[in-house]
Amino acid sequence: MAKFLIFTPSYNEKSGGVVVLHKLCHILNELGHESYLFPYAYTYEINRFNFFKNMCNFVKWSVYNSLRPFKSNVHFDTPVFNGSINNLDDFVVVYPEVVFGNPLGAKNVVRWLLHQPGFHEKRFYFSSGELIFKFNSAIKDFNFPGSCTSPNELKVIHYPLEHYNLSNISKKRSGYAYCIRKGKGKSFVKDHSKDILIDNLSHQQVAKVFKEVEFFVSYDTYTAYSIFATLCGCKSIVIGDAGVDKKEWYPLDSDRYGIAYGFDDMAWLENTNELVKEHILNEEKKCKDRVKNFAEESIEYFRL
Repeated sequence: MAKFLIFTPSYNEKSGGVVVLHKLCHILNELGHESYLFPYAYTYEINRFNFFKNMCNFVKWSVYNSLRPFKSNVHFDTPVFNGSINNLDDFVVVYPEVVFGNPLGAKNVVRWLLHQPGFHEKRFYFSSGELIFKFNSAIKDFNFPGSCTSPNELKVIHYPLEHYNLSNISKKRSGYAYCIRKGKGKSFVKDHSKDILIDNLSHQQVAKVFKEVEFFVSYDTYTAYSIFATLCGCKSIVIGDAGVDKKEWYPLDSDRYGIAYGFDDMAWLENTNELVKEHILNEEKKCKDRVKNFAEESIEYFRL
């Protein structure tokens, strides 16, 4: 058994990346490993052109984070690390791809690509010797000099099925819901002035919307809300990114079950809709096996 430290923001049910970081810690503990959360700290590249700007950002976020409590999911086994960061040689530290460098100065670093490197921050900075894991087939093949990219995906999922289901659905659906999220800047494909924007709503509120409207349009190509809508019987449509075709979006057919890639892909949605629930339940079952393999590969790679 090994020790793991997961570098993550405070729990936020609206952020899929944060949810799976906490879930990874939980599953590792379920498997008998010693795993902790480490509160996320914003990391910056400092140079002579941005010194004052990023120093102000550092102070702002340091004060902000010190004033709010770090949250975790009460249903997860995710203790917060309270040891010394000067003694992490026997830990595997897991950073999501948005973390700039190695802020904890860890000896054994796993970089978990939850999105394309550079998508959020417009730059990335990793280091040699890291073990890199892609989240799923949507992440493009990636290699970094001196590091090793695992051939195995580390796909950890958590679907709040207590909200997203076919209970209490409307007998007569009408209208649209939509989300922007990471699709900010895209041109709208229709007039949304009378539609419901789900961004920043709670799961309970979103589920209620999905059970009443007929269509859900997502400008964020990789949000789990597209699947959540399908689970509620809503027709889920993703508006693709420019120049990215359906197979590039998700190479695996199973990752696209029940979701139309544009309004001209409705036949695929209709033909695969009933496969979604079974696929999700199977993916939930596979989570532990994926995390088990991840832990074993990390132990072997870092010779722990």
